[in-house]
Amino acid sequence: MTFGDRAVGIQTLSAAPAPVPSPRFWAKLPVAVGNLVQLGGILLGVLLILGAGASRGIAALSVLLAVLGILAVYLCSHAIAHWAVGRLVGLRFAYVGVRGTDHPEAYPPVLREAMAATPMFTTVSTKRSRAAASPTAMAAYFAAGETSTTICTALAALLAFLVGVPGGGIILAVTVVWVLVAVATTTFTPKGDYYKARQALRAG
Repeated sequence: MTFGDRAVGIQTLSAAPAPVPSPRFWAKLPVAVGNLVQLGGILLGVLLILGAGASRGIAALSVLLAVLGILAVYLCSHAIAHWAVGRLVGLRFAYVGVRGTDHPEAYPPVLREAMAATPMFTTVSTKRSRAAASPTAMAAYFAAGETSTTICTALAALLAFLVGVPGGGIILAVTVVWVLVAVATTTFTPKGDYYKARQALRAG
Protein backbone atom coordinates (compact mmCIF):
# COMPACT_ATOMS: atom_id res chain seq x y z
CA MET A 1 0.00 0.00 0.00
CA THR A 2 1.45 3.40 -0.97
CA PHE A 3 1.41 6.54 1.11
CA GLY A 4 -1.23 7.97 -1.22
CA ASP A 5 -3.46 4.98 -0.50
CA ARG A 6 -3.10 5.61 3.22
CA ALA A 7 -4.08 9.26 2.81
CA VAL A 8 -7.22 8.30 0.91
CA GLY A 9 -8.03 5.72 3.57
CA ILE A 10 -7.78 8.33 6.35
CA GLN A 11 -10.09 10.69 4.48
CA THR A 12 -12.57 7.88 3.92
CA LEU A 13 -12.64 7.01 7.62
CA SER A 14 -13.31 10.61 8.59
CA ALA A 15 -16.16 11.01 6.10
CA ALA A 16 -19.69 9.69 6.52
CA PRO A 17 -20.08 6.09 5.28
CA ALA A 18 -21.49 5.82 1.80
CA PRO A 19 -24.95 4.22 1.57
CA VAL A 20 -24.94 0.57 0.55
CA PRO A 21 -26.57 0.22 -2.90
CA SER A 22 -29.66 -1.98 -3.14
CA PRO A 23 -29.25 -5.34 -4.91
CA ARG A 24 -30.47 -5.60 -8.49
CA PHE A 25 -33.88 -7.07 -9.20
CA TRP A 26 -33.96 -10.64 -10.46
CA ALA A 27 -37.26 -9.98 -12.23
CA LYS A 28 -39.67 -7.10 -12.86
CA LEU A 29 -43.35 -8.02 -12.99
CA PRO A 30 -46.33 -5.94 -14.13
CA VAL A 31 -48.13 -4.64 -11.04
CA ALA A 32 -51.25 -6.76 -11.61
CA VAL A 33 -49.19 -9.92 -12.11
CA GLY A 34 -47.03 -9.22 -9.07
CA ASN A 35 -50.07 -8.65 -6.89
CA LEU A 36 -51.77 -11.83 -8.12
CA VAL A 37 -48.62 -13.83 -7.38
CA GLN A 38 -48.51 -12.40 -3.86
CA LEU A 39 -52.20 -13.09 -3.21
CA GLY A 40 -51.67 -16.61 -4.49
CA GLY A 41 -48.68 -16.99 -2.17
CA ILE A 42 -50.72 -15.89 0.85
CA LEU A 43 -53.51 -18.32 -0.07
CA LEU A 44 -50.98 -21.11 -0.58
CA GLY A 45 -49.48 -20.32 2.82
CA VAL A 46 -52.85 -20.61 4.55
CA LEU A 47 -53.60 -23.88 2.77
CA LEU A 48 -50.21 -25.28 3.78
CA ILE A 49 -50.88 -24.40 7.41
CA LEU A 50 -54.32 -26.01 7.27
CA GLY A 51 -52.70 -29.04 5.68
CA ALA A 52 -50.18 -29.06 8.52
CA GLY A 53 -53.05 -29.27 10.97
CA ALA A 54 -54.67 -32.09 9.03
CA SER A 55 -51.41 -34.07 8.98
CA ARG A 56 -50.44 -33.46 12.60
CA GLY A 57 -50.30 -37.23 13.13
CA ILE A 58 -47.02 -37.15 11.19
CA ALA A 59 -45.13 -34.59 13.25
CA ALA A 60 -42.21 -33.88 10.92
CA LEU A 61 -44.46 -33.38 7.89
CA SER A 62 -46.86 -31.20 9.87
CA VAL A 63 -44.10 -28.93 11.14
CA LEU A 64 -42.54 -28.66 7.67
CA LEU A 65 -45.86 -27.66 6.08
CA ALA A 66 -46.52 -25.13 8.84
CA VAL A 67 -43.10 -23.50 8.48
CA LEU A 68 -43.42 -23.34 4.70
CA GLY A 69 -46.89 -21.85 5.05
CA ILE A 70 -45.75 -19.18 7.51
CA LEU A 71 -42.79 -18.37 5.27
CA ALA A 72 -45.08 -17.99 2.24
CA VAL A 73 -47.29 -15.55 4.14
CA TYR A 74 -44.23 -13.68 5.39
CA LEU A 75 -42.83 -13.24 1.88
CA CYS A 76 -46.10 -12.34 0.16
CA SER A 77 -47.81 -9.96 2.61
CA HIS A 78 -45.32 -7.09 2.45
CA ALA A 79 -45.15 -5.45 -0.96
CA ILE A 80 -48.84 -5.82 -1.68
CA ALA A 81 -49.60 -3.74 1.43
CA HIS A 82 -47.27 -1.01 0.13
CA TRP A 83 -49.22 -1.07 -3.10
CA ALA A 84 -52.66 -1.01 -1.45
CA VAL A 85 -51.88 1.88 0.88
CA GLY A 86 -49.86 3.63 -1.80
CA ARG A 87 -52.83 3.59 -4.16
CA LEU A 88 -55.07 4.92 -1.40
CA VAL A 89 -52.80 7.92 -0.90
CA GLY A 90 -52.42 8.58 -4.63
CA LEU A 91 -49.15 6.90 -5.58
CA ARG A 92 -48.62 5.27 -8.95
CA PHE A 93 -46.51 2.16 -9.50
CA ALA A 94 -44.18 1.14 -12.31
CA TYR A 95 -43.72 -2.55 -11.53
CA VAL A 96 -43.22 -5.17 -8.83
CA GLY A 97 -39.61 -6.27 -8.48
CA VAL A 98 -38.30 -9.58 -7.12
CA ARG A 99 -34.96 -9.85 -5.31
CA GLY A 100 -33.42 -10.77 -1.98
CA THR A 101 -33.56 -8.40 0.96
CA ASP A 102 -32.60 -4.84 0.03
CA HIS A 103 -30.66 -4.38 3.28
CA PRO A 104 -28.49 -7.51 3.69
CA GLU A 105 -25.99 -5.47 5.68
CA ALA A 106 -28.50 -5.35 8.55
CA TYR A 107 -28.20 -9.12 9.18
CA PRO A 108 -25.39 -11.19 10.72
CA PRO A 109 -23.20 -13.13 8.22
CA VAL A 110 -25.01 -16.48 7.93
CA LEU A 111 -28.49 -14.98 7.98
CA ARG A 112 -27.32 -12.29 5.57
CA GLU A 113 -26.63 -14.85 2.83
CA ALA A 114 -29.96 -16.60 3.45
CA MET A 115 -31.97 -13.35 3.31
CA ALA A 116 -30.10 -12.18 0.21
CA ALA A 117 -31.04 -15.45 -1.56
CA THR A 118 -34.70 -15.43 -0.46
CA PRO A 119 -37.05 -14.05 -3.14
CA MET A 120 -38.94 -11.00 -1.88
CA PHE A 121 -41.33 -8.64 -3.62
CA THR A 122 -40.81 -4.88 -3.89
CA THR A 123 -43.34 -2.40 -5.24
CA VAL A 124 -41.65 0.39 -7.18
CA SER A 125 -43.57 3.65 -7.12
CA THR A 126 -43.00 6.37 -9.71
CA LYS A 127 -40.79 9.32 -8.84
CA ARG A 128 -43.43 11.81 -9.99
CA SER A 129 -46.16 10.40 -7.75
CA ARG A 130 -43.80 10.33 -4.75
CA ALA A 131 -42.89 13.97 -5.35
CA ALA A 132 -46.58 14.92 -5.36
CA ALA A 133 -47.45 12.97 -2.19
CA SER A 134 -47.61 14.58 1.25
CA PRO A 135 -45.20 13.56 4.03
CA THR A 136 -48.06 11.84 5.84
CA ALA A 137 -49.01 9.90 2.72
CA MET A 138 -45.42 8.77 2.24
CA ALA A 139 -45.14 7.75 5.88
CA ALA A 140 -48.29 5.64 5.57
CA TYR A 141 -46.96 4.08 2.37
CA PHE A 142 -43.60 3.22 3.90
CA ALA A 143 -45.07 1.84 7.13
CA ALA A 144 -47.69 -0.33 5.42
CA GLY A 145 -45.37 -3.12 4.31
CA GLU A 146 -43.73 -3.96 7.63
CA THR A 147 -47.01 -3.53 9.50
CA SER A 148 -48.72 -6.00 7.18
CA THR A 149 -45.83 -8.46 7.37
CA THR A 150 -45.78 -8.34 11.17
CA ILE A 151 -49.52 -8.86 11.59
CA CYS A 152 -50.00 -11.44 8.82
CA THR A 153 -46.98 -13.54 9.81
CA ALA A 154 -47.99 -13.57 13.47
CA LEU A 155 -51.53 -14.56 12.49
CA ALA A 156 -50.19 -17.35 10.29
CA ALA A 157 -48.18 -18.73 13.22
CA LEU A 158 -51.22 -18.39 15.47
CA LEU A 159 -53.25 -20.39 12.94
CA ALA A 160 -50.62 -23.14 13.03
CA PHE A 161 -50.94 -23.22 16.80
CA LEU A 162 -54.75 -23.28 16.69
CA VAL A 163 -54.93 -26.17 14.19
CA GLY A 164 -52.75 -28.27 16.46
CA VAL A 165 -49.42 -28.40 14.65
CA PRO A 166 -46.92 -30.25 16.89
CA GLY A 167 -44.72 -27.69 18.59
CA GLY A 168 -47.15 -24.96 17.52
CA GLY A 169 -46.48 -22.97 20.68
CA ILE A 170 -42.74 -22.93 19.97
CA ILE A 171 -43.34 -21.99 16.33
CA LEU A 172 -45.59 -19.13 17.46
CA ALA A 173 -43.04 -17.88 20.00
CA VAL A 174 -40.17 -18.00 17.49
CA THR A 175 -42.29 -16.22 14.89
CA VAL A 176 -43.25 -13.44 17.30
CA VAL A 177 -39.59 -12.92 18.23
CA TRP A 178 -38.66 -12.93 14.54
CA VAL A 179 -41.19 -10.25 13.56
CA LEU A 180 -40.28 -8.11 16.57
CA VAL A 181 -36.61 -8.23 15.57
CA ALA A 182 -37.67 -7.30 12.04
CA VAL A 183 -39.64 -4.33 13.39
CA ALA A 184 -36.59 -3.15 15.33
CA THR A 185 -34.37 -3.62 12.27
CA THR A 186 -36.65 -1.65 9.96
CA THR A 187 -37.03 1.08 12.58
CA PHE A 188 -33.32 1.78 13.03
CA THR A 189 -31.83 0.74 9.66
CA PRO A 190 -31.82 3.60 7.10
CA LYS A 191 -33.27 1.34 4.40
CA GLY A 192 -35.99 0.04 6.75
CA ASP A 193 -39.64 0.87 6.18
CA TYR A 194 -40.31 2.34 9.62
CA TYR A 195 -37.11 4.37 9.45
CA LYS A 196 -38.27 5.82 6.10
CA ALA A 197 -41.71 6.52 7.56
CA ARG A 198 -40.16 8.45 10.47
CA GLN A 199 -37.98 10.41 8.06
CA ALA A 200 -40.99 11.26 5.91
CA LEU A 201 -42.86 12.62 8.92
CA ARG A 202 -39.86 14.64 10.03
CA ALA A 203 -39.58 16.12 6.54
CA GLY A 204 -43.15 17.31 6.88
